[in-house]
Amino acid sequence: MSSLLLLKLFLAPFFVAVLSYVQRRWGDGIGGRLIGLPLTTGPFLFIIYIQDGASFASRSAHGVLVGQVALIIFAWVYAKAALKKSWRRALATGTLACLATGALLTSFEIHLYVLLPMLIVSWLLANRFWPNYSVQKIKTATPRWELPVRLLVTVVLIVTLTGLASVLGPRVAGALSTYPVIISVLGAFSQRRHGPDSTVATLHGLMQSLPITIGIMTTLAVVL
Repeated sequence: MSSLLLLKLFLAPFFVAVLSYVQRRWGDGIGGRLIGLPLTTGPFLFIIYIQDGASFASRSAHGVLVGQVALIIFAWVYAKAALKKSWRRALATGTLACLATGALLTSFEIHLYVLLPMLIVSWLLANRFWPNYSVQKIKTATPRWELPVRLLVTVVLIVTLTGLASVLGPRVAGALSTYPVIISVLGAFSQRRHGPDSTVATLHGLMQSLPITIGIMTTLAVVL
């Protein structure tokens, strides 16, 4: 087994396992903040850098930034929908909004000096109009199957995207790497067991840490 394949199989899932423990210990808001960090996009870009070189990784980082706009739309739409709809319909609504935004933004080239203001404005507006929710203080044990599911979907995402990167191109592959697989699984599970406030709190936590990810990806897009 090559070292690159080992990275694909173990690096991102390791971060997800750590995240799962922290969330179970300290709650939805803290877990959401960690999900907002580049736990999957970071390993994705590292693998792309090794696999395809600095130039490809730089363009992929730019694609990740494009995907962050779709992620902001996903989080806000999902949060609003979760308060009114079942977990299935809420997740479907957020996913459709995310995919539609991603398809639109990756259909043409967006320069960094346009993309960054777009990200900042989107983030500010989403936070300004974030739906109200109550903080969940009750902690319950999670079923044993949840962590393996999180790890599995993370591995599938990383292996698929890095394997198809040369076919999809750096911009599309980078944008797709931001698709919120982990938060989708976590949000649906939380809403089903604990109600919509738990999901909205997790999504809000994700929003709070996105500026860190945006800063990291901007740096990589410029310096690589």
